[in-house]
Amino acid sequence: MIPVSRLTQVPTILETNANEWLTKLKAIKANPKATKTELKNAINKYNQPEVKEALVGMFHGKCAYCESQIRIVDYGDIEHFYPKSEYTDFTFEWTNLLLSCKICNNSKHKGTKFPLNANHKPLLIDPTDKQTDIFEHLKLTWDQTTNKACIDGLTDRGKTVVDIFDLNAQRGTRKELIDERSKKVKRMLALLDLATSETIDDANRKKAINLLKELCNIEETYLAFALFYILPFLAHECQDLEAINLLKKVGQRSPSYSQFARINQLLD
Repeated sequence: MIPVSRLTQVPTILETNANEWLTKLKAIKANPKATKTELKNAINKYNQPEVKEALVGMFHGKCAYCESQIRIVDYGDIEHFYPKSEYTDFTFEWTNLLLSCKICNNSKHKGTKFPLNANHKPLLIDPTDKQTDIFEHLKLTWDQTTNKACIDGLTDRGKTVVDIFDLNAQRGTRKELIDERSKKVKRMLALLDLATSETIDDANRKKAINLLKELCNIEETYLAFALFYILPFLAHECQDLEAINLLKKVGQRSPSYSQFARINQLLD
């Protein structure tokens, strides 16, 4: 999971119809004679191509929770952070909509689960929430014993995220995710070793650095690991301008990351 900036422009179809859709939905819910089909059709008004396309663009085609790639035609859901089954008023609210893979959004994972803390605040994390420092709650590690890329919860919120989405496959539901993520991170670390090797020639070092830069592209899957393992190297050691700008951008949303990445040591 990485911080994501929400588009300020609400999809036109939502801006135009959300209030009307919500009024009709509430009327149907209040009508004891309403059929399940009528209710389903009223709820599903949010599921519009324009809305999904906006979310795909905003999340660069990746799941908001696990950072896996989704495909707009046959994979991926418009996900409600506050579940629409319990929070009717948020059913058509743009700020409540995320892009999720079908696995993160299924009943074995988030589904309608929405745990709250003692103050009735969400324990799950919305990556577009500017008030939440994602990396205060989640730690990214490479386990050299198992050769697995892991996401560990540092707080109750972080542990809840890891558990509900089974981000380390501790419940055995996400083996494919762990395998793909670990393969990607293993490649990152191999390239980093190559780029920092004292025995490599300049030409091959440059090739390795260019490949590392590609892995820090915003559209890359599992970018969170690149932010921690690759980006600081590119910014501090290589003085790459794009890396510096991305590092600073992430740091603005995450004081924890800013401290880790030593942003205060970068020259303006």
